[in-house]
Amino acid sequence: MKMFTNFASYIFVKFIYFPFKFYSYEWCLSVGKFVIKVFYPLAKKHRKIAFDNISHAFPELSEEEKLELVKKHFLHIGVLMADSLYAPRVDHKWLEKYAVYDDDSLEIEKRTRENGEGVVLISGHFGSWELLVHYLGYKFQGLGIYKKIKNPYINKWYKDVREASGIELVSTEEPSSIVAKQLKKGRWIGFGADQNAGNVGIFVNFLNRPASTFQGPALMAYLTGARMLLYSFVKDKENKVHIRVKDLGVIDKKKYSDKKEAIRFYTELWTKTLEEEIKKFPEQYFWVHRRWKTKPGDFPEMEYPE
Repeated sequence: MKMFTNFASYIFVKFIYFPFKFYSYEWCLSVGKFVIKVFYPLAKKHRKIAFDNISHAFPELSEEEKLELVKKHFLHIGVLMADSLYAPRVDHKWLEKYAVYDDDSLEIEKRTRENGEGVVLISGHFGSWELLVHYLGYKFQGLGIYKKIKNPYINKWYKDVREASGIELVSTEEPSSIVAKQLKKGRWIGFGADQNAGNVGIFVNFLNRPASTFQGPALMAYLTGARMLLYSFVKDKENKVHIRVKDLGVIDKKKYSDKKEAIRFYTELWTKTLEEEIKKFPEQYFWVHRRWKTKPGDFPEMEYPE
């Protein structure tokens, strides 16, 4: 029965995806927004999750402002859905038309490429992150760390769709030595790192609450000497994608008493940097996910921020 359900879900997803292989980008965005507007009244559970998360993150907002932010966020989910389905078609022509580098982001990117450094590219569930996945593949032939989808049919299909852009996906189940080896060769490796890490993370303060956070990005940078860059793909009202790059540097081991201290510092650094980005474009964070699911006290052995 489960196999049948999985296959039926796969066929449904393929059916939804098919037209996005041919529609113009603008049309795809319109469809995404329309779908969300239709389903918004039915999404009571997820609207509540978003409202609760926003309330913790921005306690200074009035009730009306929080509700308005929830509405804007759901509209962004429509954009995100369209971007995710259109993303395999990202190419040079699309980038020339829609991509804009903010501040000194292009300079940081060029300098890092010229130096031939391995890069721990950190992103979060913020902006249009699925476009970033394909950008990493198309422009850098990089690697991406991903968590397998439970439905095996959808997992294989979506992995193939993503890898069509040139990115190589490495499952979280694979040995970390694979990632370390590639970083030492100068590869760029993307980490969608702002997921709940459960009992394998460390607690870091994020948007006014302790959040269990993965140590992988900082650990890989520590072990390999790779540079840490935080990337965001932020959308504007004209459908332009603003590429924002923050250089978090290379870990200088001499500055820290041990590996543990260095990893905590840089985990807090990238988390704080992501938080600053979110505060500038709050409607574009994925407020409906369970980032704070693991709470202090759930696992007594976990580390807490001082």
